[in-house]
Amino acid sequence: MYFLVLVIGLFLMIIVHELGHLVCGYFSGNRFVSFRLFIWMWVKDDEGTIKFRKAPRSGNIVGQCLMEPCDEEKDFRFVLYNMGGGLANLIMGAITSVFFLIASNEELRFVLSLLVIANVIMGILNLIPATVSGIPNDGRNVWEARKSDDAKHGFFTILKAHAEMARGKHLSDYDKDTFSVREGADLRNYFVTGKLLLHSAQLEELGDYEKSYQLLLLPDTAKLPRYYGGQLILNLIFHELVYFGDELSVQRASSRMKERKNHQVFNKLLTTNPSFLPLQAALVAFVDCDTDKAKELITRIRTFNSSQQNPGLEHSVTLKLDKMEARLANIE
Repeated sequence: MYFLVLVIGLFLMIIVHELGHLVCGYFSGNRFVSFRLFIWMWVKDDEGTIKFRKAPRSGNIVGQCLMEPCDEEKDFRFVLYNMGGGLANLIMGAITSVFFLIASNEELRFVLSLLVIANVIMGILNLIPATVSGIPNDGRNVWEARKSDDAKHGFFTILKAHAEMARGKHLSDYDKDTFSVREGADLRNYFVTGKLLLHSAQLEELGDYEKSYQLLLLPDTAKLPRYYGGQLILNLIFHELVYFGDELSVQRASSRMKERKNHQVFNKLLTTNPSFLPLQAALVAFVDCDTDKAKELITRIRTFNSSQQNPGLEHSVTLKLDKMEARLANIE
């Protein structure tokens, strides 16, 4: 029985964390996009109706609350929204400690003490600026976004674009200056670099592969959290294998892969992030030179891609797969 209490408590801990983001996001003036818990998901459609559906497989996400900032950047408030999850866990820890103090059963007190500790640790780990397994936490997001106007603008633009892509907008639909990064902006800030990644992806959708590639070469990946540095390198490799494809480019891509074969965050991005599924097929096709296996993989990726429930992402992945199939046809 007490084991069940512990499991339920840990389950509630995740729910409370995401609800904290949701409630604080609303108080900050942000708009609901989606709310995910394990395999369940609630999404607002174009008509403003919230619908329940099964969540797509996407990495190791157990909980996620996505919200869209208000239309005016001057009204963009992100601190409470980001810190809400950690604050909610601390509040839950305080409430659980009250039950701990009034409980008389020793086994129950032990379980409640574990839940208090778990909530406090989860709250602190999310509020103190840090990276966990190469991924910035909520506190680090706030820290980075407050560093400069460029960083705040990057954060606003990224959240806005992700929300609009979830509703069906393509990166190629945006004005050409939407994602441009100001000359002299600090590319060590990952919200600035995140915006640059969107600009590169926009140019990629528009077919300007050379300019897209040159943008990816600008940031110093050593100065970025591994999650963002890994994204840059993976995009560079895809360009070199698929859009360029000459012998030197393929050698450069192969060297990048070998240098990072033991990097946990890099490999996790490659194998679990839907955006990089086409790269898996590209590596099979142009590094392993197994075109038959690559074609089978492309077919599976297309099937999976159609279930992502994110039209903007699906469009981007489809374009990459189309380009790969065209290259494979030319090889034959």
